[in-house]
Amino acid sequence: MPELKLDLSFKRADGGNAKISIEDAKPDITEAQANSLMDLIIANNIFTPNGSSLTAKSKIELISTDVTEFSVV
Repeated sequence: MPELKLDLSFKRADGGNAKISIEDAKPDITEAQANSLMDLIIANNIFTPNGSSLTAKSKIELISTDVTEFSVV
């Protein structure tokens, strides 16, 4: 089963960029839910990376990774 990670990318008030990665994301998360989550994070100033507020959404990615483990012999 693929591993899922949700990457939320933001613009910061100081002109920089910030990314929040959520491991083991729900496979049925919708674009609307991800956008709402980002809006909530920005509106409530929940994270301030390097002391700078998040001001805008820049990208959302749901990343699926298939992992195949091999035996060590």
